[in-house]
Amino acid sequence: MKKLLIGLAIGLGFLVVVSAAILQRGMSPYRQARTEAVSYAEQHTDLAQADDFYWYNGTQTYFTVTGTDSQGTPIVVIIQQDGGQTMVLNEEETITESEAIQLTQEAKQPDKILEARIGVEEGIPVWEVSYRNENHTIGYYVVSLETGEWVKSIENI
Repeated sequence: MKKLLIGLAIGLGFLVVVSAAILQRGMSPYRQARTEAVSYAEQHTDLAQADDFYWYNGTQTYFTVTGTDSQGTPIVVIIQQDGGQTMVLNEEETITESEAIQLTQEAKQPDKILEARIGVEEGIPVWEVSYRNENHTIGYYVVSLETGEWVKSIENI
């Protein structure tokens, strides 16, 4: 019995180590993208303090860093992955993540909100909110970051 318990403990320890290594490797691209986006934003804008990071894959890939500038004003820095074109918005002139989620809940009545991220569609800064329906399909509700107006929806994926 003692050998069985020792064997189980060793097996469980091995599983924990392997799981941690897989998780670490899986999060590496995200961490690298965040680090590079924050560094780029600090070098090319007045970003002084980074708070949140969003990775958006729409028609093009965008990295967004929210934080404050050197005067303490909350800003949103959106960086296009290809080419590095940068858009800086005053965060106080945008809708919040919770407002974008609320708009999605009102419009789509999803079973569960999965994630919200900032990006750009057709030159318009947007919040893309992903959700799961009762029938277990995935949907995306996209609203303007500045006005909260509906831009597009993708449903039943």
